[in-house]
Amino acid sequence: MRAIILILIFLLPISSIADSTLPFLKDLAGDTELPRAWGVSLDIYAMEQDYDIKSLQFALPGISLGDPTQLNVTNEVQHYDLQADVWIFPFLNVFGLIGKVNTDTIVDLRKVDIIGLPFPLTTLPVSFDGTVYGLGFTLVYGTENWFTSVTTTFTQTDVRSGLDTSVDSTSIQPRLGLVRNNWRVWAGGMYLEVDENHTGIFELPFIGDVPFAVELATRDNWNYAAGAGYVFNDRTSASLELGFGKRQHALFNFNIRF
Repeated sequence: MRAIILILIFLLPISSIADSTLPFLKDLAGDTELPRAWGVSLDIYAMEQDYDIKSLQFALPGISLGDPTQLNVTNEVQHYDLQADVWIFPFLNVFGLIGKVNTDTIVDLRKVDIIGLPFPLTTLPVSFDGTVYGLGFTLVYGTENWFTSVTTTFTQTDVRSGLDTSVDSTSIQPRLGLVRNNWRVWAGGMYLEVDENHTGIFELPFIGDVPFAVELATRDNWNYAAGAGYVFNDRTSASLELGFGKRQHALFNFNIRF
């Protein structure tokens, strides 16, 4: 997947200089003015959410955890990426992305009954940064006055940390919006499913280094979203979306088309 994404980002925009055939099936759009086929975007994304624990294990002889579902787990993400996209059809845009991510996850162990341990645990911090690779597509339908769209994105993260970590995510973003001159405004939501697994060492007071393994998943898959964008000309545009509910996010996008 990484090779495909790198090709999209670094080669496809260059090829667009000599290719004016896209999107295919232009007649489906009638007299509607279509965007330029190729684009490159900068995305800046931040998110706060709660996690559920699917499993938690400590390698402590004679020590067992109580119910791990009592644990509170918070997750904060700062992410930015470079994205290349192309309109294959008037209703279908495909894209690849590569970026950087910083994540701070806190597992609160203070409310868990620890059987066999004479003192309570505190918190288990799991922080990492890495490179994100992703592929996705957007389906669009609309007129000169309104539009509806659904964007689906799949990502994997190549993590650099002292932990053995894997992070995969799938997001789906439905939107319904209005077009007023150069402005676009919309409302919708975001479905997010994250599978995050960590194996490493946790330092316990008076005991020392203890191996652990934790599997995390998104607690609330859906949140609401609203946003606005401005089209400066046929080559550049910018947008800002805010998510709210039990998960909060902010997404800024700046797009250049060729």
